[in-house]
Amino acid sequence: MKESSDTRVLPSTPVEKLRLYGVFFFFAVGFLYVLFGLGYRQLVQSTDLKEQSDSQSRRVVLRPPARGRIYDRNGFPLVDNRARWSVKADLASLQKEFRAEYVRLLNAEKAREAVQVDREKLMEDARVRVLQGWLNKVWFVIDETNRTTKLRKPTAKLAAVNAPGERQVNIEELRKHLRERRALPFTLVHDLAFPGTGQALTADDGTKSVARFIEQFPVEGPIRLESDIVRTYPFGAMAAHVLGYVKDTDSLPDNVDDISEIRLESMQKLHYTGKTGAAGVELSYNHVLSGLSGWELWSKTSSGYNQTRLKYSAPVQGSSVMLSLDYRVQQAAESALAKLKDPQGKLLPAAAVMLDVHTGEILSLASQPSFDPNRLADRVSSDYYDEIEKAGGWLNRSTQGLYAPGSTFKVITATAGMRKRVVDWDDALDCGAFFRVGNRDFPEHEPVGFGEVNLDKMLAISCNVWNYQVGLRTGVEALAAEARRFGLDTPLLQTVSDVETGGQPMTELPYAVSRGLVVPDREYKHRIGAGAWNDGDTANMSIGQGYLLTTPLHMACVAASIARGETRTTPSIIHDVSRDGRHVGAQPIGLNPAQLEALRGGMVRCVEEGTARIARIPGLPYAGKTGTAEYFKKGEKAHLAWMIGFAPAENPVVAFAVLVEGQVDTNTWGGKTAGPVAKEMLEAWWPTAVKLPAEDKGAR
Repeated sequence: MKESSDTRVLPSTPVEKLRLYGVFFFFAVGFLYVLFGLGYRQLVQSTDLKEQSDSQSRRVVLRPPARGRIYDRNGFPLVDNRARWSVKADLASLQKEFRAEYVRLLNAEKAREAVQVDREKLMEDARVRVLQGWLNKVWFVIDETNRTTKLRKPTAKLAAVNAPGERQVNIEELRKHLRERRALPFTLVHDLAFPGTGQALTADDGTKSVARFIEQFPVEGPIRLESDIVRTYPFGAMAAHVLGYVKDTDSLPDNVDDISEIRLESMQKLHYTGKTGAAGVELSYNHVLSGLSGWELWSKTSSGYNQTRLKYSAPVQGSSVMLSLDYRVQQAAESALAKLKDPQGKLLPAAAVMLDVHTGEILSLASQPSFDPNRLADRVSSDYYDEIEKAGGWLNRSTQGLYAPGSTFKVITATAGMRKRVVDWDDALDCGAFFRVGNRDFPEHEPVGFGEVNLDKMLAISCNVWNYQVGLRTGVEALAAEARRFGLDTPLLQTVSDVETGGQPMTELPYAVSRGLVVPDREYKHRIGAGAWNDGDTANMSIGQGYLLTTPLHMACVAASIARGETRTTPSIIHDVSRDGRHVGAQPIGLNPAQLEALRGGMVRCVEEGTARIARIPGLPYAGKTGTAEYFKKGEKAHLAWMIGFAPAENPVVAFAVLVEGQVDTNTWGGKTAGPVAKEMLEAWWPTAVKLPAEDKGAR
């Protein structure tokens, strides 16, 4: 009898059931975790995740604004902007060409059985070769001198005429561009109107180059023409120390407007290089001139190139600044200074200042040698920086140059003596060939002396002995106090407040002298360790030499103060029609009418018949005072030439100061050297001068 088979399923043991429940539990927990995670990300984290995704697939490109213009007081532009037409390569559009050239180079390496192939170097070489080929085509088209026939279809073969500079692809610039600004077009030719020479062509040359490029290259091709804004200084080097210059800034602008909805901190930012002020008004008023940056929001490809522009906001040009300068007077001053040269034909360092007697507004602030800010506006060479440094062109001698004032200080010595009542305007002092102080003879500049000399004659002939006597009678402390009353120890130029700048306060012109001014007294000499003060020091100080140090701007302010009958003039480089003419710290000069008239009259005689007669102007009587001071240059004695004054003699409107640094091999004298510069400045100002009302005649 056969045994039947048992097909029944035996029940699980208790241990097997627990094991199965455990597996189910872990699967359930995992499923719930995934379900909860998806829900959390969809419902709670969706906004943050979207922003992270956007920040990886989008970028912001910042666009710098055009800077504001700078005008002179009459509305002539001293600083402007011009359009720069640059040739740029769209690297994204050239990817196929880069790849094809890379493959060709790689095959060449394999053909010669290279042991090791640097693929990154091959790709760099491929990019450079492709870009150089396009650059050759560009130059062949826009450079008429390299071809005799019109090219309809430019080829690299026909265009292979290279020159240094912009006609070669700069490998370092390309590397930096790919590393930092891959999404932006790469510049092949920076400026069609300035083709790598550093010198401007005519406007017609630039227009022809642009026209030839547009004719030969398709608008949507990989090589395109783009325009941006470049700072330009129409008058070249004129007023360069006042205007300053601009430099590149790669810092993220803090004045980007209308971009609050974009989380910049988590998004890649690219920006075309903007400009910021580096000196002069460009720096001190950078907060006004800089404007608001624009921006573009782009989607990008996986390779890092821009794909689609999603949003944009246009940049806003900066506000303008109107200076108090008169370009005609400034031109005349700089033209006159340029005629001053040493025997080797090198320009003599010099400065010239003219300002409005009543408001203190500066009409001219010239310094020589100077620099051309156009050559500093873009792609500056270190050679040009070194050239300026070697010539001493960075120093603004009008506001930063510290000099002994020489005989121009005699107006202060005379004022101190009359206020101290040691001399009066009509007192005649015996002035021989020298004056003995202690055991030393202090000479007169005229070997036989001048005999009896009163105040107005002293100023006309610039008598030294008169001032030795008056200075010693007055004393060093009274001389120093009078110099301080006229502000010779006080930094000049008004301050741009921290509220205006959004930061620290600064002067209207940065780097204006704030230290180094010296009005000496007994304590000063002791402080510098030069021993005790003596009468010889007082005699030297009375004629504006010794330890005294001041600037041409300060001496122009002294002349303006005497013209008004006050002690202080507050200068300003900004034109303000509402300026009331009140000057900080000004007080009456402290002379009676006869004394003040004699002081001014002596300065008029100085021009009409005295040491400044070379600078007379027919039809324009004016007041002046010359000065010649000794100083040491490289251990050898040289002379400083000075002239200060105001015009017209009646109802003064402008005051001026001229300073020329003589060299050891040149003869420089106040009237002879500085006088002609003052004359040319006044001749430029006089034809367009605003006369005072007739009822104000006689008021000073």
